[in-house]
Amino acid sequence: MLPVQKKEIFHEILLNHFKENKVEITSAITKPFPFLESLRDSSFITEKIYSDSQEACRNLVPVGKVIYHILCHLEKTFDKSLLRALFSRVHLKEYPDLIPIHRSFENVIQDTYFSQESDRETLKLPSSEQVPTEPKALGMKKRDQESFTAFR
Repeated sequence: MLPVQKKEIFHEILLNHFKENKVEITSAITKPFPFLESLRDSSFITEKIYSDSQEACRNLVPVGKVIYHILCHLEKTFDKSLLRALFSRVHLKEYPDLIPIHRSFENVIQDTYFSQESDRETLKLPSSEQVPTEPKALGMKKRDQESFTAFR
């Protein structure tokens, strides 16, 4: 579990990446269904925002403007759970242009995690002498030990 300060920093990093990618996310979502419905069903947007957005689309407001407006609203209450909803399997299948954006978030998460881990002095990899290589030390059963030894 990350200390509170590190969680806040991690949240800020994800929020900033979200802000920086709102236009890209918007351009990847080319039609309102199923995006609006899944946000409403997951309570990320209210029924009113959903209805207003549907009406805007019916009134020929470009889908991109509607989606961008919703993303601006979601930015105010941003939480990592939004990313799970945004990059759900359904959305990635329906909006394939979200895939590289999803990867960019994965990279940010990975980079942040590993930079935090490298900052910790407690992270020590075992030396080669500490890693068990003998079958018995690895907890193998007798018959598996024989197979293991045969390949050495």
